Amino acid sequence: MGGDRNSQRLEAQAALILRIHEEHPLSFLRELSDRLSERGVRASTSNLSRFFARHGITRKKGLSTRPSRSGRM
Repeated sequence: MGGDRNSQRLEAQAALILRIHEEHPLSFLRELSDRLSERGVRASTSNLSRFFARHGITRKKGLSTRPSRSGRM
């Protein structure tokens, strides 16, 4: 009947994913995917993105530059 089959497989590894995320909070999804594959877990960056969204975890990085002074006021 179609549908998502990868989320159940990824949810089974939730503890591992969350532990790796806590150990490396600033890593990119690609790096996290690589670390998981080293442990035998296949996960694409889009699957990981949806996983974090389901768990209410945002992965936005802080601003790397100061705001422009010539911007709107």
